[in-house]
Amino acid sequence: MKEHPEDKDVIRVGKESGALRVIWPVIANQEEVKCIIDPGSQVVAMSEAVSLRLSLSYDPSIILHMQSANGDIDRSLGLSRNVPFRIDDLTFYLQVHIIRNPTYDVLLGQPFDVLLKSVVINFPNEDQTITLHEPGTGRLLTVPTMSRGHRGLLTC
Repeated sequence: MKEHPEDKDVIRVGKESGALRVIWPVIANQEEVKCIIDPGSQVVAMSEAVSLRLSLSYDPSIILHMQSANGDIDRSLGLSRNVPFRIDDLTFYLQVHIIRNPTYDVLLGQPFDVLLKSVVINFPNEDQTITLHEPGTGRLLTVPTMSRGHRGLLTC
């Protein structure tokens, strides 16, 4: 405020909405899959279509009734245990609930954030990075996120 006294009367207002952010880890040592980062979700979830494409088995005796943001209730098909995810040279294992026909490929919720002690930094231009702490070693890896609809290199 001392450097820019004219800013003291400026009111800053947030936007009415923001794009969901995604990362593209390699899952089950097979392919990159678009994963939505959702710290408001209590679980990690994957569409049935992606789980079939990756040939992931799951335990059908572990069922969840998940309420989505629009209020719909989805019943999970089961739990796939210890699914390997890799970002750069960082590999970690998640317990993944399989869901029939969700609006996403993979949803990375609280178990992802807790395991990797994620720290998200948001920028005024809507860019975002997520810093992950490797379990065990604590090594840091900062990963840029992308808006949900975009993939690839950014152009200047």
